[in-house]
Amino acid sequence: MSAALVSAAVVTLGAPLVPRVQQTFGVGTEASQWSYTITLLVGATLTPLLGRLADGRRRRPAMVVVCALVTLGCAVSAAGTHFGVFLAGRALQGVAVALVAMTIACARDLYSGPATARLVALLSITTALGAGAAYPLTTFVADHFGLRAAYGGATVLALLVTLAVAAGLPRTVPVGRDAPLDVPGAVVLIAATACALLAVSQGNSWGWSSAGVLVLGAAALCLSLWWIRLELRAAHPLVQLRLFARRDVLAAHLTGLLMGVSLYNTPVLITRIGLASRDTRYGAGLSLSAIGVVMVPIALCNYLSSRTATALARVRGRRVALASGGVVGALGPLMLIEVDGHLALLVAAVVLTSWGAGATFGTLPGLIVDSVEPGETGSATSVNILLRAVGGAVGSAVTAALIGAAHGPAGVATTTGLTWAALACAATCAASVVVSCCVPSRRARRSEPRPAAVEPVPLPRAD
Repeated sequence: MSAALVSAAVVTLGAPLVPRVQQTFGVGTEASQWSYTITLLVGATLTPLLGRLADGRRRRPAMVVVCALVTLGCAVSAAGTHFGVFLAGRALQGVAVALVAMTIACARDLYSGPATARLVALLSITTALGAGAAYPLTTFVADHFGLRAAYGGATVLALLVTLAVAAGLPRTVPVGRDAPLDVPGAVVLIAATACALLAVSQGNSWGWSSAGVLVLGAAALCLSLWWIRLELRAAHPLVQLRLFARRDVLAAHLTGLLMGVSLYNTPVLITRIGLASRDTRYGAGLSLSAIGVVMVPIALCNYLSSRTATALARVRGRRVALASGGVVGALGPLMLIEVDGHLALLVAAVVLTSWGAGATFGTLPGLIVDSVEPGETGSATSVNILLRAVGGAVGSAVTAALIGAAHGPAGVATTTGLTWAALACAATCAASVVVSCCVPSRRARRSEPRPAAVEPVPLPRAD
């Protein structure tokens, strides 16, 4: 749990602090958004590799190294006086995105029965739970003491978690998990994901028809096709692509991709609208500390909606549970269109968005865990988190592009740009509702220990 909470620290240091980064370093809207996008980009590219490591005997050292890298990244961002150095620290922090998948793999090995389903659902929403609890503290520190103090505090927290993981994580891993690591597949996947996300994130500033964007897009496509060929032929692939043939797994991954757009980007829109002055005709004129208080319902709503969705899945099936998350989640961004400076509507947007995210991401891991073998848990869940982060990174880039394309004087966001960005988040939530219809309508099964195979006893011969 403490390891998974590191992801929450990375989130709270990203979404609400984008406007403060813009002010501190004197950069533009799109450049400041990179302080959030680059973390998701690194997390998306490395999560499958780290998830595969979590399925084998390298789990413990891998998790310790990941936590240590996050600690180093927070320290670099805290000490950096140049925007480039600050971004380098944010990039290092991106490895924390993989920790949720790694902890889910641990949970499945160390627990059995109904406890597994409850713990997996809780770990899946740990990022949101921690974010909701940490938003007030992070924004208060940044508002009164600056960005350096916020990242300095995160450095201390990450260091304590690193020591806790090194001391407390069990060393034992089930026998038969020593499959060799698919290094070629990992390298090609990292390159393909990086090219795709870089093309999307730079499309607005370079031009969508520019040579750079077109080359990156073509490279991403070619590398993706090459990676698929490598994985289908590998004896021990990084990702079992054949699992995508299962409706449960495919629907879970598509839902994670679509809902990731809203999960990671609606808080950024809420922060921008809340901090904007009332002269903009949409801003609430709040301080950064007040924005942190507005974000408090995230933790409670994610927890309650996750528990509600788990119960709903047992009674009505996972299809209904997933659809409910998409429907409620879409209402949050739509609420931002009508905020017009009203604090109550801003809080309502937070509640609806976090409720939808909790219902969705509390249901997805159980859907995957029930569909794959224990040795594939880390890999399968890491792909889901990869796609969730890809959705967030793409959504972050698109959000910045939409706001930047319709900005007003001095780079101030306009109502038109924010409206289009909110509609994009709502549209992806609505699309996830359509995808949830692909999930088989059976009710959720409780996770029970699999019975051991019994050898048949030969019958005595008649003679």
